[in-house]
Amino acid sequence: MLVLCRVREYHIDSYKTYKKESSKMKKFMKTCYKCGSEVNSAKCIKEGIGLSCMRCPKCHEEYFTSSELIRFDIKTGKRKLIRKFGTVGDSVVMRFPSQILNEFKIKPGDYGVFEKRPDGILIRLVHAKEIES
Repeated sequence: MLVLCRVREYHIDSYKTYKKESSKMKKFMKTCYKCGSEVNSAKCIKEGIGLSCMRCPKCHEEYFTSSELIRFDIKTGKRKLIRKFGTVGDSVVMRFPSQILNEFKIKPGDYGVFEKRPDGILIRLVHAKEIES
């Protein structure tokens, strides 16, 4: 089962900011939850990884989207079961971790049934032998 979730906002304290403005980050909040001041787009470094954030100029609180935190986890190796979509010819593909293939006994020729959910997409496994019998 694979579920892709919507973006939610999170905040983390005490990371060094190295650039004040970032044109890439969409402003997902207007005021600091801690002190109520207006926040600005910024770039920061967390464990050597550059991230986009919203930063309060008054209390220096930094806020990150969940997609930025996931990007951080991927770059630091904390999320092992995440894969990037790629292309083969005109098709969009994703490679599955061998741990998942082994655990669910997925073989070439098996099917993935996509179900839309309010919180993302569910991929339900159907083995080829279930369809052929």
